[in-house]
Amino acid sequence: MPKLMSKILLSALFLVLAGCSAPRGNYVILLPEEDGSVGEVSVRNDAGEQTISSVNTVVEIPDKKAPKKPRELSSDLVSKLVAETEAAQPPKPLSFFFFFGFDSAELTEESNVIFESVLAEIATRETVDISLIGHADSIGATDYNKELGLRRAGNLRDRLIENGIDGGSIDIKSLGEENPLGDGEGQGGRAFNRRVDMVLR
Repeated sequence: MPKLMSKILLSALFLVLAGCSAPRGNYVILLPEEDGSVGEVSVRNDAGEQTISSVNTVVEIPDKKAPKKPRELSSDLVSKLVAETEAAQPPKPLSFFFFFGFDSAELTEESNVIFESVLAEIATRETVDISLIGHADSIGATDYNKELGLRRAGNLRDRLIENGIDGGSIDIKSLGEENPLGDGEGQGGRAFNRRVDMVLR
């Protein structure tokens, strides 16, 4: 084989391997927008700068060195890297409303069903951070309603702990009657405000 042809084939082989090798450390990959268009990204640090404007192009960013020259990755490798990145993201926060009877810190029957669904969701997560905010309707004294909201949140926290949830991951507070849903008036409106808001992260 002529020497020149050998060099060309070796260069082509290197390009194929480069496109198949995953980037290391910190890196930026340029992906297309939802409509298929492709923008331009400048990757810069104190040691230098590179610009990428082609889809599936990557720039690796070594520690204390200039960003490396851009190179194109195969579509399959990009899909794999994107899937791995998405899988590593924490689950999205979820919100739940739990409702209570008048002047009560006990869950309604419907909210007991929701509670079981929450336990099932928690079981799918490696770690959890739970926020509970108690509320009350506007009937009665403001201070009493704030205390009632706290009892509601506290009872819900206790039930979570009874079901194996670490109490250290649960934060509770009460807003009492300060943050009503809707106008908070009428029997239906007041019922919506006898609640605890849960945010599950």
